[in-house]
Amino acid sequence: MPLIERVYELERARQVSIIPFFYTAQFLTGVAVGTSMTVNTGIQSDSDFICRYMTITVYNSPNNLILALLAPLTISLFDNSSGRTLMDNATAIQNVMGGPPGTVGGSGGSAPFIFPEPWLIRAGGTVQTTLTNLTSAAIGTGGSTVPRVDIAYSGMKVFKFGSSSPAGSLL
Repeated sequence: MPLIERVYELERARQVSIIPFFYTAQFLTGVAVGTSMTVNTGIQSDSDFICRYMTITVYNSPNNLILALLAPLTISLFDNSSGRTLMDNATAIQNVMGGPPGTVGGSGGSAPFIFPEPWLIRAGGTVQTTLTNLTSAAIGTGGSTVPRVDIAYSGMKVFKFGSSSPAGSLL
C-alpha cells in the first residue's frame, strides 16, 4: 500500500494525526563559484515527516532580491534516518524544480517538485542537502556566485496519538 494511503488509513483509525508542515534548507552564506555546500535540516523528534513537495528560491544579492533565472546548480539529497541518498548522482536543479522562465514549460524553479512517492523522514533524522555551483563567474551583487538559496520541503508531520499529538485531545 502506498505510504500516503497508509497514513490516511491510520488517521481515519485515530492512530495518528497529521498537520501541514514545512522544513527549510537555507544556504544563507551562498554557494561560491565552482564549489559545493551542504546544509543539514534536522527533523523535529516529536513526529515523523512526510515530504510531498520541494521548491527553491535563489537570491542574487545580499538584499534578498530574487534571481529571475534559475542558477546553474546541482542538488543531491541524503536522508540520514534511513541512510539513503535520494539520487544516484547530483542532478541539475532544472531537472527537479523547473527550467528557466520564458522557456517552454519553464517555471524558473517556482513550480514545486512533486516526489513520485512521498518521502518519509523519521523523527529526529536529518536531511543533508548539497548544492554545487557550476558557474565560473559571479551572478548578482553578492560577491559569491549565488548569495543565498532556500529550499523548502513541504509536507506533513505525522503524530502518534498521545501526549505529543496536537489533535490527541480533540478526537
